[in-house]
Amino acid sequence: MAKHGDLMASFKKVVEAGFNLEDPEHKMLLLQMIMKSADISNEVRPTDVAEPWVDCLLEEFFTQSDREKAEGLPYAPFMDREKVTKATAQVGFIQFVMVPLFELVSKVLPNMEEPIIKPIRQALAYYKELQEKEKKEGKA
Repeated sequence: MAKHGDLMASFKKVVEAGFNLEDPEHKMLLLQMIMKSADISNEVRPTDVAEPWVDCLLEEFFTQSDREKAEGLPYAPFMDREKVTKATAQVGFIQFVMVPLFELVSKVLPNMEEPIIKPIRQALAYYKELQEKEKKEGKA
């Protein structure tokens, strides 16, 4: 994720200027975007498949944060089990990372809407609903 913003900005610039698959730089950027999309594509899958992976990832983050706290090291706020819930983590990630990335790629690969972007939006709606339930229960 360290280079996410740079990659998005570079690809957006190429798309806005007119993507050309024959241009080696354009093609390389597209391949990087496809790799990035594949890397973060968990929420494209059905919830019953995606959610256990989210649980594992969050536990990995929380364990790292716990250890960093115990050792007096700085830790990332999005990894703090005392402040983060699954719903808040996923709403933020899907809304601010996944949707913009996949929508940008779809400007070059337009057949992504139904099989890929629609399930991401459904996952976002699912986690927003879960977030509302957490708020009502006092967890968020």
